[in-house]
Parts: sequence; structure tokens; C-alpha cells
Amino acid sequence: MKKILLATAALCLSLAGAYAQHAHGLAPCGTQEGKVEWLKHYQANPDLYPSRSLEDTIYVPLTIHIVGDNNGNGYFALSRFFDAFCTLNNDFKPSAIQFYVVGDIRYINNSAYYNHDYPNGYDMMENNNVSLTVNCYIVDSPAGNCGYSVYDLGVALSKGCLDAGDHTWAHELGHQLSLPHTFYGWEGIEHDYDQNAPYYVDGEAVERVDGVNCNFAADGFCDTPPDYLNFRWNCNADGMSSIIQHDPYGNSFQSDGTYFMSYSDDACAARFSDEQIGAMRSNLLTERAYLLYNQTPPTPITSNELVVIAPENDSSVDYQEGTQLAWEPIEGAELYVIDVSVLPTFSFVLLRFFVDETQVNIAPEELLPDKNYYWRVRPFNRYDACVGYAGSGSFNTFPMVSSQEREPVAQLSIQPNPVAPQQTVTVSFGSEYSQDLQLKVFQPSGQLVEQRLLIANAGLNKIELDASKWVSGVYLLQIAGNDGIVTRKLVVQ
Repeated sequence: MKKILLATAALCLSLAGAYAQHAHGLAPCGTQEGKVEWLKHYQANPDLYPSRSLEDTIYVPLTIHIVGDNNGNGYFALSRFFDAFCTLNNDFKPSAIQFYVVGDIRYINNSAYYNHDYPNGYDMMENNNVSLTVNCYIVDSPAGNCGYSVYDLGVALSKGCLDAGDHTWAHELGHQLSLPHTFYGWEGIEHDYDQNAPYYVDGEAVERVDGVNCNFAADGFCDTPPDYLNFRWNCNADGMSSIIQHDPYGNSFQSDGTYFMSYSDDACAARFSDEQIGAMRSNLLTERAYLLYNQTPPTPITSNELVVIAPENDSSVDYQEGTQLAWEPIEGAELYVIDVSVLPTFSFVLLRFFVDETQVNIAPEELLPDKNYYWRVRPFNRYDACVGYAGSGSFNTFPMVSSQEREPVAQLSIQPNPVAPQQTVTVSFGSEYSQDLQLKVFQPSGQLVEQRLLIANAGLNKIELDASKWVSGVYLLQIAGNDGIVTRKLVVQ
């Protein structure tokens, strides 16, 4: 079983670091390449390139590298990775392109990669890339940007730009699959938008509003209208820029912020155009065909229903022994995230585990006495990170009995202990006075297997328990009264 436990404090620090990155204002994209040669040939005659029906999903393998500093600090939280991966596949779903994770997530400890410049970024990719996959590196600052792409080498992504509502990953993989910015040619150009645009910028034809030159100007796609905005910008309620621009002939327009390949805010971006989709699919079917070695449709996660095995809901466990959380397998799941909280809303997560089995152990030092605990499970597989939490379970822990507190009984004895199968257990104890007591016996899972109301007399008391129906294991025998609770272990062989 692989298990990763995240302390809540560390998780909060990770999230705080992400929000701080947004506040620092990283540049949207640092991709430095011009239009790739493959796209130039494609756009010259797209009819010569294959473009299978959108009914045929193309599956693309990713290798994920999560980078920390030299001491292993600063890793992108796995819970956030799954949310970002869900967003990525949702962004590409209309294009019938879906990504899946190959192999284990790879962790790199290197401060020069964690906050890197372009030379160190290229070095990172050249030294760590896994062949026959698209390599994605999640770092703190990729050369001061939210991300960048090096065509046919990989993408670098800032962990601060990978929240569930961010589209940086889709933008950079768009570059990786040949797409330029919608404002291609305007990168690094300063312009007075009150003036008409020039006919050419940086040697590239400026796209006109009437679409006359759309098949070769700017990004070369006629279904992405003119866009000259090379900086991060907000859109209005219609998804358009507030800045009015003017083409070389004085025709005014506003940029469409719904395209992932623009620089509009994440809240605006929502799609690739049909022609962009055609180019990406053709790129995969030709130049990137080496990635398409596994086109078997994945097994979907068909349910998010949690069937609890142990501990039984609302049962009691001994905090001094810890407990095991166990549940029925969820079809299609390869990995589970388990959250444990003292609040039924899970607004505060006390413990978080990542496991590839259907059980996880909680150590005694991770539990407190006399507490209600709630736990929930979220299933994932290499293709699907969008399934929500699969219900929840609950248990409580026994109260702590202080050595200075008065116990309800004295000289509690269990004989024999351990007890062999089919044997009878004799429980004896002394009481200072007549009183009503409650006896309970719990399995290790927390399930209640025996419960009796005892009328104890002053002096020595004895009762017998039939252990023949109990399976082997360590049980907890508890006697509770007005003066408190006393608990002892009972071993069934």
C-alpha cells in the first residue's frame, strides 16, 4: 500500500503559497517559440492532413514531474493536482482529446528547477524527460510565468496557476500541440490602441476584421477573430475585451476572451476553436503519432457511493489503539484520497491520506479521546479525476480515564485472556456499592458485538461471556457507570 499523509498545517502552507503566487502577478505565458514548422505546413493545406471524427477520442500520455527545492519543500499538493487534472481534461473534452497519467508521479528536489530561468528549465526537461509521453513539470516559478511550452520537449507550469478554475495547463498543452496565441505576432509589442494597427508587426501580417487575410495573418485560423492584446486582461459579461482596437483599415473590434489561447483571465477562457481543434488532432495523428500507442478506452469510475466496511458508522474505537478505515472497492478507481475531520462539513481537514488500496490505518497518535470523527473517500484513476467524494463514514473515540478519576469498578479481571475459540470468558470486578453499569465489547473495527445492562452488588461481581461467536482479534471490553468508564483489552485467539 502506498500512503501519503498530509498534515493540515503543511496543506495550509501549500495553499497559502499558491494564493501568494497569484498576488505576485506572474506573466501569463512565457512560450518563446514562433509558429512551429508543422503548423505552417498544415495551414498551407489542411485537407492533406488526417482529422478523424470527434467521435473518436484520442488518448495522450502525460508524465507528471512535481518539483520541490533541494530539501524537498514546496511540492504541489496532490489534492490540487487532481483538481487541476480534472480541469485539463474538461477543457479538452470538446476536442475529443483526453490525457492520462503514465507511471508514478515523479518528484524532483532541485532549487534551481523549482524557481528557474529558461536555461535551467531546458536543462530540467532534457535531464528528466520520459520518452513517448508529454512531460509536464509543476514548479514554483517557471521563468517568472504561469507556464511555458517548449515544442516537443515539455511544458513547465506554476503551482500558483493550477487551481481548479485555472486554464494555464490547457493553454500550454495547446502550444505543445502546435497552437500559437490568438494574438500571434504581437508578443512583446507596445501599441496605442486608440490608433490603427500597422499592416505588419514583428514581420507578421496583422489580421483584419473583414477576415480577408485570416488564413495567413496572426495565428492563421479564420475562426479566431483578430486579437492584439498581449497582456492579461478582463472580459465583460459577453466575454469580450473592454479595450476597443482598430485594424490597419480603421475597423474597430473587441477581442474575444473565450479562447484558451488568448491572454484573457481564466474566468473568461472556455474553449478552443474548431480550427484549433482540427490542428491539434492532426498534429497528434501525424507528427505526434508516437504518443498514440495506447488508445484503449479507459474503465470509467462508475460510482461515487461509499460502502463502509470498518469502523461501522457511529461506532466507538479506542484512540489508544488507533483504527483502520476500510471500504468496498469502487469500480474503476486506482487511487483514493481519504479526508478525516472532526467536522461533518469537512471544512477543516485534520488528516489526508492517498492510498492505492481500500483501507488505511490511523495511528494512535493521530487520534484524540472523546471525539467524533468523520471520514470521506474520493476515487481517481489515471484518466478520471473528476469524481466527487463518495459519501462519508463516522466513528467516535472512547473518553480518556484519568488515573486520578474514580473508576466505576475495582480490580477488573478477564479470565482467560487470551481466550481460545469456544471458551467462556469470566469477567469479575469489585463495586463499593450497588449500581447500574453498562458493559460493551467492541471489535477492532469498532463494531459493537456485546452489550449488557449490569446490576452490580456491593462487593465482588462475576459475569460470563460467550466468546464462541467472536472472530480472532483484539477486542475492547468497556464497563461504564456514573463514576466513569474502565476499558480493558480482550484477545480472542
